[in-house]
Amino acid sequence: CQLDAGYEPRHFVMGNIAYAMGVGRGLMGALRGMAGGEVKEYSQMYNHTRHLALQRLEQEAAACGANAVVDIHTKILSFGVGAREMLMVGTASVNHALHKYDRPVTSELTGEELWNLAQLGYQPLRLLLGTSVYSIGIAQGIGAIFSGLSRGEVNAVTRLIYEARENCLGHIHREATEIKADAVIGTKLFIHEIGASMVEVLAIGTAVIRNPDVKTETETMLPQAI
Repeated sequence: CQLDAGYEPRHFVMGNIAYAMGVGRGLMGALRGMAGGEVKEYSQMYNHTRHLALQRLEQEAAACGANAVVDIHTKILSFGVGAREMLMVGTASVNHALHKYDRPVTSELTGEELWNLAQLGYQPLRLLLGTSVYSIGIAQGIGAIFSGLSRGEVNAVTRLIYEARENCLGHIHREATEIKADAVIGTKLFIHEIGASMVEVLAIGTAVIRNPDVKTETETMLPQAI
């Protein structure tokens, strides 16, 4: 599908960053987290590290002479207490129909999705990332809260997690507006617990833009893809 959509593979590329919460920032964030709501010190650090990993992926692709990185996969790996690595891998490719930018375009769309995008006359623009870290404001984990209940909704937790998701989508919307994207597609939301009483919500999507020069070689999707 990628070949049929005009993306010629050049090289496997990756971008990663290992990170840990600094003592000073961790203490300040912990104090803020006691009251509940977003812990901005943590959110800012997580957003910064994730974008660094993406930049390194783009730099490696540019060094290969590619103008696109497609089929990006993102993983977050834990190393001991408080240390993590964010790893991004993708296929550096060349598509001569893409608009020219000072950095390769990036996308986590599957080959089939990329093919359909080209059929509609759109190209990927950039992989967008948004992270929010929220505290539920009490000294026990979310799992412990729910395991101690027999039934019913925990309204406070529902509202906080909903707000965290909305905040992540807000990050993506602002970045898409800055780069003048027509839309953001394939948006995914991930949530997991970090430490006691805190959750991280991560939103990932692909910003796209209209490009009439982008097209597929065949009119119907390849049978191999189906």
